[in-house]
Amino acid sequence: QGRPWQLALVAHHLYGAPAPAIPQGLDFYHMVATHYEAMLTFYGGDLGGKVARKHLGWYMDTCATPSALRQQVLTAPSPAAVLRLLHGALAEHAPVAA
Repeated sequence: QGRPWQLALVAHHLYGAPAPAIPQGLDFYHMVATHYEAMLTFYGGDLGGKVARKHLGWYMDTCATPSALRQQVLTAPSPAAVLRLLHGALAEHAPVAA
């Protein structure tokens, strides 16, 4: 959860498949922001925001986001606020090893 590259990493170790690129910093933020916006588009604003919260939480877990910032992101009043807060929560942090 929160590590979409994990299956490719398993395939790399088991079968010698190419190692996946694990996004870091700003690339990680852009991946999450794109996923968030896609969920809003697919489900609509209200339902999409609710569905996205669990995914955003998982992504923030991979970066050891401080709990106060995590709570701000998950309770932000608008998608624009979520994206602004996510930038601070993810862009400067690398995913931690599983």
